Amino acid sequence: MAELPSGTSRRSVGWEFRTVRWIVRHPGAVVGPGAAGVSVAELGATATGGVVGGLVLGAAAWYRGHPDTFDVWAAPVLRAWRRRWAGAYRSRRWVNLMGSCGLTKVHHKTGETLVPRVLRVRAWSPSIDTVRVRLVPGQALRAFSAVLPELAATLKAERVAVEQGRPGEVVLIVQRDEPFDRVIPAPAMPESSDAVDLRSLCLGETELGEEWREPLIGTHHLTAGATGAGKNSVVMAKLRAVAPMIRDGLVRPWVCDPKLFEFVALRPILDGRYADTPEDCAELIARFVSNMERKQKRLQRKGKRGVPVSREHPVDWLILDEVGYLMSYNSEYAHEITNACAVISSMGRATNDVIDVYVQEPSKDVLPVRDLLPHRVCLRVTSERHPDMVLGDGARERGAIADEIAADGTSAGIGYRVDGRSRTPRRVRAAYTSDADIDELVAFVQAGPAGPGLRAVA
Repeated sequence: MAELPSGTSRRSVGWEFRTVRWIVRHPGAVVGPGAAGVSVAELGATATGGVVGGLVLGAAAWYRGHPDTFDVWAAPVLRAWRRRWAGAYRSRRWVNLMGSCGLTKVHHKTGETLVPRVLRVRAWSPSIDTVRVRLVPGQALRAFSAVLPELAATLKAERVAVEQGRPGEVVLIVQRDEPFDRVIPAPAMPESSDAVDLRSLCLGETELGEEWREPLIGTHHLTAGATGAGKNSVVMAKLRAVAPMIRDGLVRPWVCDPKLFEFVALRPILDGRYADTPEDCAELIARFVSNMERKQKRLQRKGKRGVPVSREHPVDWLILDEVGYLMSYNSEYAHEITNACAVISSMGRATNDVIDVYVQEPSKDVLPVRDLLPHRVCLRVTSERHPDMVLGDGARERGAIADEIAADGTSAGIGYRVDGRSRTPRRVRAAYTSDADIDELVAFVQAGPAGPGLRAVA
């Protein structure tokens, strides 16, 4: 009989070597008890108990006395350890979870059951776990994507999403409950234009407790959400984030407000760049296009393909609220407005002309230029088809369940955006901007430019 080639034995690794391998991967399981044993042997049980008691009292004092630092440094470590070793991610429960969801494989020679292995658990917030998992041979991310609802149900979680990690690894994002249990107050406005980064504006928070940041320039924007979903929170957060640049003439908002009242408080700082009827909106957008074309000709004469932001070359930012009314529901000006928006979204990037669209129903029948708006946010919507329309094919399958966000006032501003690198949907919440915050914005801008002369912003 022919000999088996090297590396094709039908026997699996012995249990003693598997144990050694496990200890190498998890040294804390040996170091902790070992240190306690050595301490008892060298110092005695009483002294060891005193040391342990002192550590516990110190941690309790830290927990009670300085919540800000404890919640940032200690709580995530303790929470991750508890969930890794006393929760659903510990060995036997994890094996059962993988088997129940069909994520195990059988080795074709040895018959051994291969189980995806938990590499690391992090729990930056009480609501969200991130679990780094090593795939078994012959497995890919789509194996997990196909069973996300089953994983969520088995883990008793509200939502599970998955993203590609390092080669051969995936990262599970497990949402145990609503991470946004409070309204996020509007951040303080920057004092100067120097403090504003137009490629990274703070709009609120992500599900991981980090700042939610989005660019203004270099792209065009689409935000979709049902009535009451909090679309106004997104645009107002952007306006406050660039307030010094509006004041200094470096950013010029142009606003179409078909609802007649959503942005009317901003009229004093818009210098005539406000419209509220379909006819006036069509005229304002036409003026925007003409201004963009003048900027293009200026660049042509200078032989340049782009310029930094300055008072001579400001960012012109067209905000279109309830765009469905302008492009679809009101047919008289729909064709004119749609064509103009297509021109802006196709040609405005080099001249720092930005279009920012807000819509309730994101189908192409309502928003024909949808594919020309690459930077997108999906707030609460009414159809399970809408997340894919806004965030791309398969977004809902990967965890963007925007149609399941609660339809009440407590969820305003909550939605999803797609991570630019991993293409994974992230749950986010925009900061809430009150009427007093809007009044503060208007007063801040009306204070006038910070100083004379031109100023370039990279």
